[in-house]
Amino acid sequence: MFKDTQGNCANFCTEIINNKDLENLKKSFVEILTHDLKTPILAQIRVLDMMINGQFGKLNYEQSEMLNLTLESCNYMYTMVATLISTYKFDIEELELNYSHFNIMQIIENTIKKTNKYLTENNIKIVVIPEIKNPIISGDVIRLTKVIQTILFHTLNTAFKNSIIKIYLEEKNNNFSVKFESHSGYINPEKMRKEFQFHTYYTEKYDKIGTGIGLFLVNKIIEKHNGRIIAESSINQTNVLGFEIPKEAVGKFYYENCV
Repeated sequence: MFKDTQGNCANFCTEIINNKDLENLKKSFVEILTHDLKTPILAQIRVLDMMINGQFGKLNYEQSEMLNLTLESCNYMYTMVATLISTYKFDIEELELNYSHFNIMQIIENTIKKTNKYLTENNIKIVVIPEIKNPIISGDVIRLTKVIQTILFHTLNTAFKNSIIKIYLEEKNNNFSVKFESHSGYINPEKMRKEFQFHTYYTEKYDKIGTGIGLFLVNKIIEKHNGRIIAESSINQTNVLGFEIPKEAVGKFYYENCV
């Protein structure tokens, strides 16, 4: 089964119709994505990196440009497949959060550093406003880092040039929130709701910064932390995107580590 592309599609559709055990079907689908799509794309990315870095000979400008565009496309596809895999794993509850204590200020600062070039090119400034007593919170540091990256990338991609993005860190009633406030176009409630739905996954353009993990999966991760997404848009072109989670973990700690 699943020996070729056309066979994959036909067999998979047949199983959707005939297989009564949808949970096993979901697991099989994840395995197909991982082995038949994710692994080959990763191999392509590594080869393209080597070619661009001149390990197979010097490239002229046109060759370098085309390979970089191809690499961006492969990275985009890799992120999309990884997002789909993570989404299915969350859906079938295979993924457990790996709780630890970590410094969220350091995560935010490190994420901002990765955007320096984009900030300079678009004359955008970021101001962090920590209205908190202690930056140490509990949660899955790897997944919350991805959440912060995705929200920041999304905020940057929609923010007006020559503007200021404010990042608020707040504590209230044992909850911790991170909110990204930007000057950008008004988003009506229906469009805002759709951006967090899987079938209307927000696609980044290649000339934008990063691709993150998608707002749909961001919502899933925050829900898994017993939190909620914050998404607000006003007609004066001020938008707020962020999340709120319990400051102390509700789930089990698998290790203790301060980042």
